[in-house]
Amino acid sequence: MWAFYVNGYDPSRHCQPGFIGTRADNFCTPTAESGRSFVLDRMDRYPYVYICGVSSAKKSERGQNNLHFPLKYAEGKVAEATTHNGYRFRAHNAERLSIPELPEGWEGKPREHVRCKNFQFAVAYFGYPPAGAGTRRHPGVE
Repeated sequence: MWAFYVNGYDPSRHCQPGFIGTRADNFCTPTAESGRSFVLDRMDRYPYVYICGVSSAKKSERGQNNLHFPLKYAEGKVAEATTHNGYRFRAHNAERLSIPELPEGWEGKPREHVRCKNFQFAVAYFGYPPAGAGTRRHPGVE
């Protein structure tokens, strides 16, 4: 379980290591607790926060069991998500973002790369760079 403030990505990587930004140290496996509220207070410096919960199921079953809860700041809105095993998340002043799927073999990337929800999110919200262009960052965010 983790939350990561995201302002870009490295298209040569997938999963959390592909994100550019910083992990929310107050919301990760060692610190996250059921029934407790957490403040994610760096949204003024990052356009997105990505909350992810990786299932302990067999690798072949994780895809349908993992939690993917990407958010952007949206004053007055409430976003919600429920995990496969019934844990509920509610984010105030946030909007949940969709994650469009990429087709198999997209841009010649391996299946594991293209099927990664973190990577799919990054491509959708930061774009995919031309060959050799390197990382992608949100405009105006360091």
